[in-house]
Amino acid sequence: MSAATDTSAEDDDAQVQQEKNTTREGILVCPGQIWEDLDTRQNQRRVVVEFVKNGRARVRAHYGTRRSTISVSRMHKHSSGFRLVDPSELKYGVPTVSSDETAQR
Repeated sequence: MSAATDTSAEDDDAQVQQEKNTTREGILVCPGQIWEDLDTRQNQRRVVVEFVKNGRARVRAHYGTRRSTISVSRMHKHSSGFRLVDPSELKYGVPTVSSDETAQR
């Protein structure tokens, strides 16, 4: 395979990943974003995106350690979905990622 073909295949793969990791509303889900669960039973549960791959987001509780995986297709403004939280809405600012968590990625 030539270098041009390799680059083209990588670009195609990157484009496919970007499409899978984009919400219905056109928001690209990225690590560090904070999303709020719109399910009324969850009492404003907020999660921080740790990483995204193949249309799945690995998240952890905003102020906790509990982790889960959610589908990017659920990240939309609906009663069973999630909404992106604006940083100005946060009482204590955006949480930082520790160097240990960065090394694990």
